[in-house]
Formats: sequence, C-alpha cells, structure tokens
Amino acid sequence: MEPVLKRAAVILAIGALLFVAFDRFGPYQSGRGYRPKPIEVLAQGGLELRRTMDGHYYANGSINRQPVVFLIDTGASTVSVSSALAERLGLDGCRAVIYGTAGGTVRGCEARAEELEIGGLRLHDVRIAVLPEQSEKLALLGMNVLRLFRIETEAATMRLSPLR
Repeated sequence: MEPVLKRAAVILAIGALLFVAFDRFGPYQSGRGYRPKPIEVLAQGGLELRRTMDGHYYANGSINRQPVVFLIDTGASTVSVSSALAERLGLDGCRAVIYGTAGGTVRGCEARAEELEIGGLRLHDVRIAVLPEQSEKLALLGMNVLRLFRIETEAATMRLSPLR
C-alpha cells in the first residue's frame, strides 16, 4: 500500500507545480489579476491571432498612443472601454448615451479617440463607448474598427487583413 501512496503524492506534487506555473505564467495569470496574453503574429498585410485558453482572441494595440489589449468582439458595434481605462487613455468630452448590450441596457458615454492603432492600421477620430461596468484591463474591439478588416477564422486562428 505504501508504494501507491508515494505515487499519489508524487502525482499530486507535479499537479500542484503545474497549477502554480500555469497560474503565474499562463494566459489568465490570476495571481496578478486577469491579464490575457495575446498570441499574435504581425504578418505583411495583417494580423494573425491564436485563440487563447479562454476561447477568445486578443490583440495588442494602442489608443491615443497608450498600449491596450483588445478583445476582438465581432458582436460589439463599437470599441468600448471602462471608465477607469478611458481616464488613463485621456478620453474626455464624453456625451451620455444608453447602450444596448448582450447583458441589457447600460448607461455610458461616447468619447472620441484621437488615434487608435491595431495590426499596423492607424485610425483617427474613432468613436469609443465608455462603459462603467466593463473590465478595467481590456478594450473591446468592435465592428466600427473591425469593418475595416477582412476577418477569417480557421480552427484556432483568426486573421485580420486590412481592406484596401
């Protein structure tokens, strides 16, 4: 019976080490708050994204020359950020708007970003929804920007190619 207990202890120890490593260095990084790691390849003429462990696609970019992580959201009509992120990005001059979201009606405001960059595509005067309940760490990349890309998905890969 003793060898079985030793094996079980070794298996549990290995499992615990893997859990700690994934927790600290994996895409969720829950030990330091949720920070998805975009898995992306900048290719000539576009961006290739790999689906992350949570089933979503993320991309690095910037708003007003400040780095942000975008969650690619083809179901969102507009780019959106939290109030805290909007403040950090220098988005001001908001006008009150009521948005219809998947979670229901939400009060927020609409701001304009001087510049938004993703995948080598630089846009100016971009409409951005500021939603108080949204995650502080992510910006949703909605269709007001995604409509400028050809979007292709195959297996766990999404390709965004700028329309010319």
